[in-house]
Amino acid sequence: MKIDSPRAATVDLWLEPLDAVNGNDVRAYEALLDSGEQAKAKRFRRELDRRRYVVSHGKLRLILATYLPLPPEAIDLAAQTYGKPYIVGDETHGIKFNLAHSGDQLLVGVSQVQEVGVDIEVWNDAVDYEAVLSLCFADAERGFWRTLPAAEKREFFFRLWARKESFVKAVGLGLELDVAQVVSATCGPSRFLSLPAGHGGPDCWSLLDLELAGGLSGALTVPGPCRPTITYKRL
Repeated sequence: MKIDSPRAATVDLWLEPLDAVNGNDVRAYEALLDSGEQAKAKRFRRELDRRRYVVSHGKLRLILATYLPLPPEAIDLAAQTYGKPYIVGDETHGIKFNLAHSGDQLLVGVSQVQEVGVDIEVWNDAVDYEAVLSLCFADAERGFWRTLPAAEKREFFFRLWARKESFVKAVGLGLELDVAQVVSATCGPSRFLSLPAGHGGPDCWSLLDLELAGGLSGALTVPGPCRPTITYKRL
């Protein structure tokens, strides 16, 4: 896989709540969605999941409309083979974006220079830590986690998990990628130590931990060795 090394970019990060105030708000966001998104929303069994999907995709469209000369409902979105979304026919503006949501939090990363992968994780003790560690973490990551005091294990787990997910989303391969091979430093500045074959070496990518509220972990991955400038935004 050839990894481009573009100039250092500015990545806009939009952190948004998904808790719509009332039913009218949800309907307003739903009106922005295309027919495929509306159909998918109806397939959710839990009302909470449906509302979060509608609000997250409605807000995504509002965010993208700030970069494009189009109303949010007119933006033509599609997905790559493994699900990464993109704007159809946007050769002029070159908008690259990625979204992640966890609990009632939405994170959208937008760049006009390079691909971007973002992830956000609400800390959740319902996770079977040992099972996920055995399947998705490298030996060194598991070993370090087990040396930590109990009070520090949760933050470490979700910090590394967000890093892994941000890389997976940057390359757009979803579950096809073995995240156990996405290994990052357990101490010091955020950086990759090794990556799956075919995706370049660790120095071909920049990894940043995000400064978020307590109980949240987030990460950003972009191609190239130049760490991007981050600008946090809100609707």
